Amino acid sequence: MNNEIKLEVKNLTKYYPVVKGAFKKVVGHVKAVDDVSFSVRQGETFGIVGESGCGKTSLGKCLVRLQETSSGELVFHDQDAGEMNLLKLTKAQSFRMRKKIQIVFQDPYSSLNPLKTVYTSFDEPLKIHHMGDKKKRMEIIAEMFRLINLNPDFMHRYPHEFSGGQRQRICIARALCVQPDIVVCDEPVSALDVSVQAQILNLLKDLQKSRRLTYIFISHDLSVVEYMSDQIAVMYLGQIVELANAKHLYETCKHPYTKALISAIPAIDYDKKPLRNLVEGELPNPANPPAGCNFHTRCPLADERCRSEEPKLRKIGDLEHHFVACHLA
Repeated sequence: MNNEIKLEVKNLTKYYPVVKGAFKKVVGHVKAVDDVSFSVRQGETFGIVGESGCGKTSLGKCLVRLQETSSGELVFHDQDAGEMNLLKLTKAQSFRMRKKIQIVFQDPYSSLNPLKTVYTSFDEPLKIHHMGDKKKRMEIIAEMFRLINLNPDFMHRYPHEFSGGQRQRICIARALCVQPDIVVCDEPVSALDVSVQAQILNLLKDLQKSRRLTYIFISHDLSVVEYMSDQIAVMYLGQIVELANAKHLYETCKHPYTKALISAIPAIDYDKKPLRNLVEGELPNPANPPAGCNFHTRCPLADERCRSEEPKLRKIGDLEHHFVACHLA
């Protein structure tokens, strides 16, 4: 596998203003993504996991620039154009880069226009990026349908004529039809049955091998992320609290929040299931996060230092590429 870095995220932030009153005065900010940094290597899957409200979807949308960031850098390493900061491109450069990073959304039905055939949904991005004439585009779409094990004749059907699993496969194929280098998968299987989830995940793995794709896989399901990912970042309240190799994270996790998430994974053999490490309380208000460590209000191990000093993401122990934001690790 190529160890070349494909995407570097440096100190990325996304703040949403909180307005109040008739004059819409800004009285604060919701810190959806707060100083997040990581790198993704060519051909690997980078998993992002956390409970609802942790900021993982906002981060995914910032990566594909569906939302403008508040600050930070997105450095993309292109084989032809070299290194470039996606946040400082001209309009023309940004347009050319759109096809390099694509996204697969959580809800496959709302991702497709119900008034248009699937063929039209595929043809529009191909036409916008000037990928051949009508005949060539038809061939590309037919090939993508064969790739996801659907009859190419189905391209003339409407979205409601497909099952949920078929629609998600179509959304994956649409993202791949413009030949991207990176695909952001935002909870692509959470709305599907377990048997269908397995089909989609195996399809994603097969496509990654055949096309040397790089994935950023976002999910709240740690068992799914473990199966898909090479590296995993655990997010809490807009920040990465633990970052490690997938195997190391599940075997030697250090952060109390990560331990709680892993202990919540359902086990087939109930007798061998360890005691659950439950996290009590609600997620703090991201517009008014607690002082010190964001997790100290729910952490059973928190001490006075945790309540006053914010921990920084730091390398822990002798494990390579294992970083934890915890004073007690």
